[in-house]
Amino acid sequence: MKRLALFLPSGFFAIASLVVVSSCSSSSVAMPAAGAGRGLQAPSSTAERIEVKEFNDLVRGSSSDIFEPTNLTAGPDGALWVLDNADPDYGESAVVRISTSGRRTHTYFFSGLTRSGGSYLGDITAGPDGALWLTDSYNDEILRLGVRGRYRRFPLGADGTLGGIVSGPDKALWATENFGTDADVVRITTQGAVTSYSTTGNLLDIASGSDGALWFTDFDNGRIGRITTAGKITWYSKGLSSGAKPESIAPGPDGALWFTDEIGRIGRITTHGQITEYSGGITQTERPQDLVAGPDGAMWFTEFDFSYAGDAKIGRITMQGGITEYSKINPVSGPTGIAKGLKGDLWFVETNTNEVGRLRIR
Repeated sequence: MKRLALFLPSGFFAIASLVVVSSCSSSSVAMPAAGAGRGLQAPSSTAERIEVKEFNDLVRGSSSDIFEPTNLTAGPDGALWVLDNADPDYGESAVVRISTSGRRTHTYFFSGLTRSGGSYLGDITAGPDGALWLTDSYNDEILRLGVRGRYRRFPLGADGTLGGIVSGPDKALWATENFGTDADVVRITTQGAVTSYSTTGNLLDIASGSDGALWFTDFDNGRIGRITTAGKITWYSKGLSSGAKPESIAPGPDGALWFTDEIGRIGRITTHGQITEYSGGITQTERPQDLVAGPDGAMWFTEFDFSYAGDAKIGRITMQGGITEYSKINPVSGPTGIAKGLKGDLWFVETNTNEVGRLRIR
């Protein structure tokens, strides 16, 4: 994923009922896919049933406003690893290990060691070495976290701001780094050797493509970048909407890359650079944030409501561009990062309420 920033055809059935089951640490929402009474069409080819649970077992402080989760990933140990950032005046940011039952099993705090004032953990990915790799945007350093909780720091030393990070096809890690209007795409080996490739823009997320290259988003300049493992960069913007602000990017089941556009669209770019954007079915006040390929051959994405009306949603887009929105989560939760667990469930963080959600397709 990226920095914190987010987003009918046939096959779904209308929601007939909503059942909420509460406990001290979670709530459960079970529903057939698509929304009755919301004007959403239900495809007839699949009888999917969606089950959503929200868990409140992340780090808690003296105030509910101290911690804000921004991202998560499935770890090599089968658990979910969540970035939970703290207001540095009140606490330290942490990486939290969550079991597939939604329970917090370990908390690994990180204070930030190169500047006073804490850290800001931006993105996290599973590395090729069996560890977790993450970006500390505030201190401009890449961190390696072993599954037993030991951090190893790799300061870049350029006083930049790091964005997304991903495991590349060359068994190295690739990240984005910004310096005002200048930027780098950074390659770091698992031993810590860094190579930087200079460009311009405000680079956010980065993903590994089916063509063996890395693909990344430029939020300020409205374009998608491609970099080979040898460092050659190519830019693509034809097909993007006027004023486009691409954020997260992820590989799709069709071999293309899919991305969110903050102006209320989901985009698709082929490995040859052909771009198509889709907006039909997205509520105008929603801003797509992060996205991931689901177990059903579609892309799933989070939507952050910027109207302050409290109407958070999870979206689904088919390979043909059909969009369905689901609003059966806490309406003020502010979902951002989303990832697929090793068992096929989809997991997402709720930034405004400091919780984690799980979406299961029955």
